Amino acid sequence: MHPNTHRLDLRLARLVKTDSLVPCQQATQRNFKTACQFSQQIMLKHPYTSDFHSLAEHLHAGLLEGDCNVISYVPQPYQLRLRGQRYKPDCYVAMQNGPRRVLELKPRGEFIDDKRIPLEHFFAEHGMTFEVVSNESVFDREIEARNWLEILKILHIATTYDTQAAEEMLLELFYQQNEHTVGDIVDSGDRERTYLSEIALFRLLHRGHLKAALSEKWLNYDTEVTLCR
Repeated sequence: MHPNTHRLDLRLARLVKTDSLVPCQQATQRNFKTACQFSQQIMLKHPYTSDFHSLAEHLHAGLLEGDCNVISYVPQPYQLRLRGQRYKPDCYVAMQNGPRRVLELKPRGEFIDDKRIPLEHFFAEHGMTFEVVSNESVFDREIEARNWLEILKILHIATTYDTQAAEEMLLELFYQQNEHTVGDIVDSGDRERTYLSEIALFRLLHRGHLKAALSEKWLNYDTEVTLCR
């Protein structure tokens, strides 16, 4: 049963308890960091040091960063009690279009009904959806995810740089001719000279004003970039 297509069951929803539904990353205990595939990265749509408990979670965050319909997300957003046991979902996502989403990443998308169904009804009661995402669907897009994670590292280092003028020049360039490569913008022999243009390019990609061919090949100077229309 799914609460989007069936009547909300408050009895099932009441099996889940929490002190707050304000999404805020829950601390990762030290012993769990060594027990899981733990990693960290400072992101942009979650502009803090983000904790990831598996490679799938980390890659999934990269895909969220590259999705212009995603406003923000929070890893490990809630501390819930489900049938009296503690439970932290993997991710909260706020969308431009559509309801807020709470996600659990699992191998093959398998999550036992005793947990999944009460969570679906609980979040539906609060105007959100609960979804289970398969790890495999994330790994199928690993190149795209890693490309975005690399872009985020570059943008994080450049947070203090003002690229407004460079962004306007790039947009004008793309309006005049829609297709360019990264190498047309960034001088591979003198990246320092074109550094502001490089940061402007990646900021425009991240905001969804430009789009790049990131899904099948690693980001390089031959990567094609076009204007989003």
